[in-house]
Amino acid sequence: MVTSREIDLLEQDFTGRGEAFFHVSGAGHEATAVLNHHLISDDWLHVHYRDKALMLARGISIEMFFLATFSKDASHSRGRQMNAHMSAPELNVLSLVGPVGNSALQAAGVAQVVKPRPANPIVLCALGDGMTQQGEVLEGIAHAVRDQLPVLFVIQDNSFAISTTTGGRTFYSTPHGDAQSFYDVPITRIDGRDAPRSLQVFGELVSGMRRDRRPQIAVFQVDRLSNHTNADDQRMYRSAEEIAAVQASGDPIIRLQHYLNDEGVPRSELDAIAADVREQVRNAAYRAQRSAEPVAAFGASRPLPVPLGDRNAEYRGDPSAAPQQKPLTMLESIREVLRLQMEKNPDVVLFGEDIEDPKGDVFGVTRGLTTAYGDRVRNSPLAEASIVGITIGQALAGKRPVAFLQFADFLPIAYNQIFAELGSMYWRTDGGWQAPVIVMVTCGGYKPGLGPFHASSLEALAAHTPGVDVFMPSTAGDAAGLLNAAFQSGRPTLFFYPKSCLNDRDSATSGDIQRHLVPIGTARFVRRGSDITLVGWGNTVPLCSKTGDALAEIGVQADVIDLRSIVPWDAETVLASAERSGRLVVVHEDNHTAGFGAEVVATVNERASRRIECRRVTRPDTYVPFNFANQLEVLPTYKRTLETAVALLGGQLRWKLPQAALKNTYMVEAIGSSPSDESITVVEWKIKPGETIESGTLLAELEADKAAVELRSPVSGEVSALLVEEGQLVKVGTHIVQVTTADQDDSESFKQVTRENPGTPLISEIAANGDGGGGNRAVNAAAAAVATASRNGRRTVEVAIFGVCGAKGSRIVSNREISLMCPQWGADDILKRTGIESRPWLAEGESPIDLATAATRRLLDGSGVDFDQIGTIICATETPIMNTPASAALIQERIKGTREGFLSAAYDVNAACSGYVYALQNAYDILTNEPDKLVLVVTTEALSPRTNTADPQTAPIFGDAATATLVGVTGAAHGGMPIRARLYRPVLGASGEDGSVLRVPADPADSIYMDGPKVFVEAVRGMIESLERACAVAGIGVKDLDLIVPHQANQRIINAVQQRARVPRQKVFSNIRYNGNTSSSTIPLCLETIFSQRYDGAYLGLSAFGGGFTFGGAVLRVV
Repeated sequence: MVTSREIDLLEQDFTGRGEAFFHVSGAGHEATAVLNHHLISDDWLHVHYRDKALMLARGISIEMFFLATFSKDASHSRGRQMNAHMSAPELNVLSLVGPVGNSALQAAGVAQVVKPRPANPIVLCALGDGMTQQGEVLEGIAHAVRDQLPVLFVIQDNSFAISTTTGGRTFYSTPHGDAQSFYDVPITRIDGRDAPRSLQVFGELVSGMRRDRRPQIAVFQVDRLSNHTNADDQRMYRSAEEIAAVQASGDPIIRLQHYLNDEGVPRSELDAIAADVREQVRNAAYRAQRSAEPVAAFGASRPLPVPLGDRNAEYRGDPSAAPQQKPLTMLESIREVLRLQMEKNPDVVLFGEDIEDPKGDVFGVTRGLTTAYGDRVRNSPLAEASIVGITIGQALAGKRPVAFLQFADFLPIAYNQIFAELGSMYWRTDGGWQAPVIVMVTCGGYKPGLGPFHASSLEALAAHTPGVDVFMPSTAGDAAGLLNAAFQSGRPTLFFYPKSCLNDRDSATSGDIQRHLVPIGTARFVRRGSDITLVGWGNTVPLCSKTGDALAEIGVQADVIDLRSIVPWDAETVLASAERSGRLVVVHEDNHTAGFGAEVVATVNERASRRIECRRVTRPDTYVPFNFANQLEVLPTYKRTLETAVALLGGQLRWKLPQAALKNTYMVEAIGSSPSDESITVVEWKIKPGETIESGTLLAELEADKAAVELRSPVSGEVSALLVEEGQLVKVGTHIVQVTTADQDDSESFKQVTRENPGTPLISEIAANGDGGGGNRAVNAAAAAVATASRNGRRTVEVAIFGVCGAKGSRIVSNREISLMCPQWGADDILKRTGIESRPWLAEGESPIDLATAATRRLLDGSGVDFDQIGTIICATETPIMNTPASAALIQERIKGTREGFLSAAYDVNAACSGYVYALQNAYDILTNEPDKLVLVVTTEALSPRTNTADPQTAPIFGDAATATLVGVTGAAHGGMPIRARLYRPVLGASGEDGSVLRVPADPADSIYMDGPKVFVEAVRGMIESLERACAVAGIGVKDLDLIVPHQANQRIINAVQQRARVPRQKVFSNIRYNGNTSSSTIPLCLETIFSQRYDGAYLGLSAFGGGFTFGGAVLRVV
């Protein structure tokens, strides 16, 4: 107690001399030191800022107080904390902060962890009388009572909250007198001026708590013998008489001296002790004042473990890794990560509203985890500050808690604990205390049934909090990868997950959750391009992606970037993309003013080496309305995003509105059970076509993502058609029943808006080259120039195809044979779904080089061409039998005969299924410079050895074949060979893909993987675009083509190309029925058949798509 007083006196002296800048005195409060006599090393202390004497008794050194006073490098916070806010992790003395009262919830959280420990530890929570009016103090006491936790709440009542008197204004001192209990906890009053008596009463309280393991409240009545701080002058609000009176009667040290004198301790002995203490204090201050100054810290977070910063460590899921498992939605992937982490680490605990079974969270995220892990999954009170504050306490005591907030709109209720505690803990204690709490927050709108305070995102508020990582994934794979990363990082994390993405099956991931990892602070490319950069996160990523698709329809290629990690964020990736494109659009559903998009735009403009045109698509500075039509007007939408992008590109956009509903017809839509439902299954129809129904009639039993739903009719009328079969899974909002209504019915006029449907975009006048400099516009400048030259006859050479021959694997595999290997398929199902009836596979002992050699010999023998006339051999293959020699060299070796020495060039190209068109462009360019030679273009593919015959996605699709094509210049001396078709220079492209959608592995023992639905979308889009660009080179339009020859991927894709091109079916060539997909060999196999028929003068449009993703197009004019 004397040591504390001497420190106070010397600190006052230093502040008076200007050598220190802040001082809080503990004078009058020193008797709390006696509590330490009853504490053990396993006890935990959240002390009051005037508890200097207690902290000294606990073991904090004198020098540490002066290191804090002078804010030195060796202080507990390295000079970051104000000196009254102490911390000592080695002594279980928790860290204080300026927002008083925060400690109560943490103390309850610590007590929850330590209560069952064998030593029966307790947790001290020391509070001032003013602090007790904080709501979070009341929540902390309530939680300690609710769970019967061993927290000793000691209220140090000196009657003042700075200048405000507290008597009669607290829960323990009311206008009606002193309360005897609070939440049924007895209130013990202790005279803090009397140290011996305090020692006795504290002993009784502590021993009872060790026995009963319940909370206690003690009011420790003291006098404040000083100003509040050195910045205060109590004479402004306390009379001289009052100050003198408390100095005379309220000093616990003077009263203790009198007690010791009465007990026989001589005054001289006490004076000698005081003198010795004074000397120790001065020496400690001398050493501290001369110690090293700290270096400023420019970050508040714990450093990331090395693997979490490595982009190459990313794994977002791979459906081929577990083909038998059902893909996981975002909701399921989050749940499975939580299950994984709980299984691995018994310290992982979950705390939040309604998260216990059977409810398992209002969205079902935690369903089943209580059943598996018992009371490690616990329901919280309806108190967001309690959820976060208690989990911080649990983390400080060694647990790995996950806190759940039901809606982002409730984040501000907990923000004090997030900003003042969670974010600052590592920084303010220099890593001495760490609180790696993961706070799970559902966020965002875009669903009917949401509105104000259930539809915000608030990521900008979170991002403005130093020391906290902030994530917002848009896919299941990213959610799993980021959540695993959050657990590995050991850093506090705010994990926002959009409720409208929770059950989106289109963005599902594989079940190997333990492998998922997304490096923290890295963005993800959704699609690649160089004309414009679109950046989003969470709910806005699908809007950006859809915008990118719409732009691609007119030849504009967008980089679409999913930021996914908001703090830290991937400025390098966004900057590099923006510098390529020169145009940046950032889309987010948070407020416009000070939204995180402003940070992205500002950073890009600060750091860019060129001018970047930037736009933001955001929510205006208002709230999200309940009316869904209004909600779509307020939130960023596909319509607004596309309009912004087109305007930035200098184009014009108008919308072709959706077709209006037929008169007297009402389309009933599928509904979900909650705003997070994405899909439903029709379990049972309760009606049939022709039946008369009334408004309210039960139409069907539906199974939604969260619960069963009874679908009732909103109108009266006659059922015209059931548009969905029982057992069919469809998206919420899909039309599933058509009802004919009475003539006077106006049901459609009051039908609620349930989704965005702006119609079809009609885009025009996009500049060929603008300031953005992307270089690939709707009217590509280079292609236009070539097309113009072609039309004006200025080509220096005319390249032609002189012949095509093919060779196929000799084993013919029927659909019945496939169905035996892959029982998910029936033979008829395969034909119906793929258009394939049989496919050629390599027979035993047969190789792709055998097929290629056979095709080449047939071609050369049939055309009368000598080997020496060939200047180059190009082989397109994605399935080489070895890396070196190249397949082209192996073929050359077989056909060269006895020739030796320097022969024709021979090399391979690998552009997957686009390889033939890639090779044709190579040949075209070679012949432009070497017109007297021929180029032999060979394709050879052996896909069956790499096909997993049990995989329903790939088993029925692929075949094995090779082709050979002679390409040369018309008019050259080629022995009078007939020309099959003139060739316009092919166009090529690629969008860059990591193999997660489509891949053929290098290891022949591994298997082809394909995500069919995603391949379908990319293939159709890419082939149409390639066709349009190729036609531009030839100076014609797609409608001018006599026959389109698409890559034969499967019949559904071929049909979709026909529909997208808007041409009759007979104008699209297909031979897939008996060949299957032979990759780069499909188009030349088609040409072999076409050239054997009568197509004189016809324009052929070749269009290819392959893994990578690669694209190619070319126009031929048959001779």
